[in-house]
Amino acid sequence: MHHLEQDPDGKSFPIVVQSLKEVYRILKPGGVLTIISVTPEQLEANWFSHLVPKNTQRWHKRLLSFEQLKSCLSEANFNLKSAYNTLMASYHPQHSDPEGPLSESWRKSISFWETCTKEEIQDMIQTVTRMKNEGTLREFQAKHEKIDIFGALNICAAKKERK
Repeated sequence: MHHLEQDPDGKSFPIVVQSLKEVYRILKPGGVLTIISVTPEQLEANWFSHLVPKNTQRWHKRLLSFEQLKSCLSEANFNLKSAYNTLMASYHPQHSDPEGPLSESWRKSISFWETCTKEEIQDMIQTVTRMKNEGTLREFQAKHEKIDIFGALNICAAKKERK
């Protein structure tokens, strides 16, 4: 869902609502829509988001809070049935590798990195390399990793009720 809006402002998500309405239209009565998303708080809970703060700020405009998601689902006539947060980044097995951001293949596995500028990537590589050489990289990671508190992903199930 965070890729739907072309120029998000972080406040309204008309294309998300339009897309949910279309899903509602084609879903059979009694059908369930499952959404896996990331909230702004969950993005911040990823230690690596603190390596590129400008990109993180841009992403805050792309991500719906849980309250915004509930509102969009309601506007599209869905009935939210369940929601929970995963407390592990199991979708990204190398998540906890503090040197991961230095690897292009590591970065390619998370769409967050696709929106970084070349300059942001270069600055991040210099910062991570410096922290690695100074022996402070693991400390930085431990300070900023909060997935166990905020979760890595939000998973919701919304139903199209039978009439």
